[in-house]
Amino acid sequence: MKLVVHQILQHGAAVREIRLRDPQGQVLPAWRAGAHLRLQLPLAQGEPLQRHYSLLGPEGAAPEYRIAVLQDPNSRGGSRWIHTQLREGALLEADAPVDSFPLQAGQGRSVLVAGGIGITPMHAMAHALNARGQDFELHYLARSAERLVLLDELRALPHARLHLHVGGTAAALDDMLGRYQAGASLHGCGPVPLLNALRERGASLGWPEAALHFESFGARAASGDRPLRVHMALSGMCVDVAPGTSILDALIAADAFVPYDCKRGECGQCHSRVLDGSPLHRDLCLSAAQREQGLCICVGWASSAELTLEL
Repeated sequence: MKLVVHQILQHGAAVREIRLRDPQGQVLPAWRAGAHLRLQLPLAQGEPLQRHYSLLGPEGAAPEYRIAVLQDPNSRGGSRWIHTQLREGALLEADAPVDSFPLQAGQGRSVLVAGGIGITPMHAMAHALNARGQDFELHYLARSAERLVLLDELRALPHARLHLHVGGTAAALDDMLGRYQAGASLHGCGPVPLLNALRERGASLGWPEAALHFESFGARAASGDRPLRVHMALSGMCVDVAPGTSILDALIAADAFVPYDCKRGECGQCHSRVLDGSPLHRDLCLSAAQREQGLCICVGWASSAELTLEL
């Protein structure tokens, strides 16, 4: 479907909110909190760049969609284009919203945790919980106060207990989690280190895996990653993978058959048994036992120069 950029709002120095409408003024398809909108960004050269953005505000059918985009200094083109090239009145191609990170809150304590631009799906979940009349906690973390956005809307929600954390996060983990109580749920979106810290601290406080729901963002590559040679024991193939390219993408490019879904280390579909080498785990979904056996190759890497997979 085609959407027109109805309005662009600036939130602080680094976040742009984009409000999109149907060119003919029709009501847009309904969506649920946590849903993504996939946009095709018409860059000047090459094929359109596809990017997924969480929808903001109250869920349901509405005259406009809202997204917020952080200007990422390491952008591969998407956020840079939106911040420097996109203008009001522009037409964009989009798919219908996909419910990729559904709200799974019961009647117990409900905790939302947002790290940086991870506030976007939490913003929609906050509206959804508030519309149900359900009290909830929203912990919002940022490196500086200037990076806290959309606060006026969040403060206006009567069922929200808003907690702002600026700077370090380690001391705040216990405040966010507390000891697990039956029926509680936690939804978090942010960089992988924050989500892994929540998962690990949650386990020590009695939180079961089923009560923790995460969506991540940000690159998994580390500055110390070295080139990696991946051997596939069953097919006999060997692929060299450069730092910054995921093992999964390199295997797909080599026409290897590998099951996958999210490409964010959240679903476990690409878990592959490791036969030799020293894997580095950067996923959010595998148990300790699963990590002993294999690796999520969409985000994982290795400290060894070579890695052998049962593929």
